[in-house]
Amino acid sequence: MKVAGWGIVLTLSLAMIGCSSAPAPVPVVGAPEDLRRMAGEWGGQYQGETSGRSGSIIFQLAAGADTAYGDVVMISHQRGTSRPPEQDPSAGLPIARTPDVLSIAFVRATGGGVHGRLAPYRDPDCGCELDTRFEGRIQGDVIEGTYTSRPVDGGQVQTGTWKVKRKKA
Repeated sequence: MKVAGWGIVLTLSLAMIGCSSAPAPVPVVGAPEDLRRMAGEWGGQYQGETSGRSGSIIFQLAAGADTAYGDVVMISHQRGTSRPPEQDPSAGLPIARTPDVLSIAFVRATGGGVHGRLAPYRDPDCGCELDTRFEGRIQGDVIEGTYTSRPVDGGQVQTGTWKVKRKKA
């Protein structure tokens, strides 16, 4: 069930992205050898350890390019309504998850590692703006790592893990 659940999240997330505007270009910096390691189409997911949020990641870098395209789809556990519980007809039902598409601001590849940053976005729990940075290791057709999200104005730091796999040609 857990694997099927991730498959559904990834499929729905990719479908949503396909229906939305094209992802913004993402600057990618690194030595030619490091950029070659990252070339291809990647897909996977992330899981928040402190927030409990999850979502999908897509990323594509053409061979020889210094600009990639990709997004992170965040699945919030918030209901997405501001009505009081007594006026909410869905109160008491399982919380509907509302997706948000987040932009990757930049990526740097160096020495078999990758790190970067997401464009600042609003956290659905605290309503504050978050600065999210990530790092990981490239191991063949898998990149796996961690991320840290910090409220811009101070507050609780959130952490999590992420993993993407290169799609076979």
